[in-house]
Amino acid sequence: MINKIEKSLNNIPTIVNQTIGENCIFENTIVGFGTIIIDKEFINDMNMFSEKLKDNKNLISLITMIYNDVYNYFYSKNENNKSREETYFSNYVTDEEGMIIGTKLSSLKGKNIAKCSEKSIAAYIILKKMYEMNYITRKPSLVLSYLTSEDFQNESHAFVMLNKEMCNDPTKHLIFDIENPSLIECDGKKEIAVGLYSLTDDEYNNLINGHECSPKSLYEFISSSYHEVSDKRTYGNVSYVKTK
Repeated sequence: MINKIEKSLNNIPTIVNQTIGENCIFENTIVGFGTIIIDKEFINDMNMFSEKLKDNKNLISLITMIYNDVYNYFYSKNENNKSREETYFSNYVTDEEGMIIGTKLSSLKGKNIAKCSEKSIAAYIILKKMYEMNYITRKPSLVLSYLTSEDFQNESHAFVMLNKEMCNDPTKHLIFDIENPSLIECDGKKEIAVGLYSLTDDEYNNLINGHECSPKSLYEFISSSYHEVSDKRTYGNVSYVKTK
């Protein structure tokens, strides 16, 4: 059981693979807007999604449904004119001495400000519960690292990894980037799909040791007809020089 999550400051990613406890504190340095409290209500909401999805055995279909459920949880048609920082601040909670201790994640429901950290926490809790209940065989991990693309360089980023233990398939290690869907082209037609990437053992080892990797889209393993046409994504710290 984990009760506090902090982003590492030494370029090595923070990797969480334990059960997140009630009122776990997430030091939200990723977005720089205070502290997330992963409260009981939020965990219960995510566990309800886990139960709803438990009979879905198709991985891509399951991940797509998780993407949709998490998006619908955090986003609504109701307008939110407050900035991300203002939304966090206006929903903070205090301790018995009146000191601000953070913002409950459940209070951001429908506020339209969720980014990679909130969405990845949600996806991780759902997948972790499903793994613990033997609904899925891939072990999930919440990863706090970096992402680089044509639009930004070495941006702090959160995502989920799914690992199939005791397996030598090319899809043994997967990245589920819930914040960034992929643009896929098949037979000349383009469509949006959830961001899923397959890592080789070397790419996986590079990533968890703080180095960069540019994994191949899972859809390209499924069929030679699929091609990802999104901007190239590099996960991990591209400025972290390998040492001998």
